[in-house]
Amino acid sequence: MLELPEDLLEELRRHAGEGYPAEVCGLLLGLDGEIRRITATRRATNLRAATTRDRYEIDPQDIVDGDREAREGNLVILGFYHSHPDHPAAPSRYDAERAWPWYSYVILAATAERAEQATAWRREGTGMVEESLRFISPGKVGECEHE
Repeated sequence: MLELPEDLLEELRRHAGEGYPAEVCGLLLGLDGEIRRITATRRATNLRAATTRDRYEIDPQDIVDGDREAREGNLVILGFYHSHPDHPAAPSRYDAERAWPWYSYVILAATAERAEQATAWRREGTGMVEESLRFISPGKVGECEHE
């Protein structure tokens, strides 16, 4: 299960709205355990300049910087997020082919009005399976014990 505080969900929605109609992307930092808790997000640069409407590729330097930041805060990169402008919050074949095992992938369905639906996915074998995503109030993050 993946937990995402509601205030961070709003940040992801804001990012998706600001980037619309392009796909935006970023990193999910947090605590790994039986329940994976996102405690911070970091925007990333989408390197797919010619195809940002339906593709994303996170700048490797953003991953290096995010990993450094995570480790300094005793966190890990739990996964990545990106938006799907005018498409469902489900992984495309392109997303599935490029997903790394272990990581969580949050996808937001974005329209010109707002990014509403958010889902989480993990790679299993050659495909993607939906991961339970629970939205929590910001205060709950510090109240939960983690492994």
